[in-house]
Amino acid sequence: MMMTKPELQYSRPVNWDELEGLRQEFQGRIMYLAGGDYHPRVEETAAVLVDLQDLELDQVEFTDEAISLGGLCSLQQLGNALESDDLLEAISIEAGVNLRNSLSLNNYIRHSNGRSAVQICLNALEAEYLLGGEEAFQKHSRSLKTKLDDDFLETIRVNQPVSLAFASVARSPKDQPIVMVAVSKRSDARFHVACGGAESLDASFDLYYGEDDGISTIKELYKDADDAWASAEYRQDIAAILLSRCLQKLWRLSNTKEEA
Repeated sequence: MMMTKPELQYSRPVNWDELEGLRQEFQGRIMYLAGGDYHPRVEETAAVLVDLQDLELDQVEFTDEAISLGGLCSLQQLGNALESDDLLEAISIEAGVNLRNSLSLNNYIRHSNGRSAVQICLNALEAEYLLGGEEAFQKHSRSLKTKLDDDFLETIRVNQPVSLAFASVARSPKDQPIVMVAVSKRSDARFHVACGGAESLDASFDLYYGEDDGISTIKELYKDADDAWASAEYRQDIAAILLSRCLQKLWRLSNTKEEA
């Protein structure tokens, strides 16, 4: 007798209690529909498709301490909320207009890697992520991305003030960068630096004004970043230049604000 696959169910919860009931009933067999995706497909193990669009996860909240965005917000909403020209540049590198307005942050983060310009900027900003139903925010990590295969992103939080510089080099204007550096000024003395350009490169470090220029550290991070697009040696040299540009830009911006 031929066995057939059970019919896939669809549910669109209107509140969190209803969602929790589905999570209890279909443990490990839920596929979340969390906004626009690059390549949507149904997982083989899924028994129910849970559509999250009625849970207000496309909202942006502003406080003096932080900017919080729901996981169904788009890349364009992220850029508009943070009001950073350098972040908008990274978003324009990442995607065309249609994708900027349709791809959700949940699905962007889930697919991102070391060549994802917006992710590098979020890393520099030390963005924090809250998964559905959890209570504690966490930093970006491989563990977070693994969890997103079976869960969804409820909130991304970026602490105020937003101070970001981004610089990149690509083989052509329409290519993804082969080297990129993003730096965020986190206090009077501390900068947070994030690096990218190679798919497997996911690295960041703190830099303290007056103690170190960061050049040796960033070159060390790129020492094994060889792939089909560029050599490690080339990336090391370019990354050092981009880091210096970012730091100079942040100091210019800081001095301009103080004069104003």
